[in-house]
Amino acid sequence: MSTEQDKQYAIHKVMESMANVQQKSQFFIDMITKQETLTHNQILLLFQLRLIGSLNITDISERFIITPGAASSMCDKLEDAGLIERVRTKEDRRVVNIVLTEQGHQRILHIFEAFPTSDLDKISGTLEQINVLMDKMMN
Repeated sequence: MSTEQDKQYAIHKVMESMANVQQKSQFFIDMITKQETLTHNQILLLFQLRLIGSLNITDISERFIITPGAASSMCDKLEDAGLIERVRTKEDRRVVNIVLTEQGHQRILHIFEAFPTSDLDKISGTLEQINVLMDKMMN
């Protein structure tokens, strides 16, 4: 194979692998939501809150590309389920942050408890390597 053919093959494999990972990620969320009463976005919001700690309605609407009203409605449902709560900041009482409740933390653990820790560790390690490589390529 020539250098140009090698490059074309590598590009094809990257595109194919990215599409497969994206599809499998969607299937994973589908699998989780079949066993849950939560929507895809609700589960993804719980994941985001677990990672970040807190978000306000504007942050949520921007991350999910939805209106602030839709973000607020999604939070209302999660709050009614006892999975999140709205907390006003001490610095500015007008600012309301969304945070996970203990029940929300437990729900996330429940979602992942069916998967062996060794598998979760392997997936995590692989995704970290992908992130490092992609960061290198973009900088």
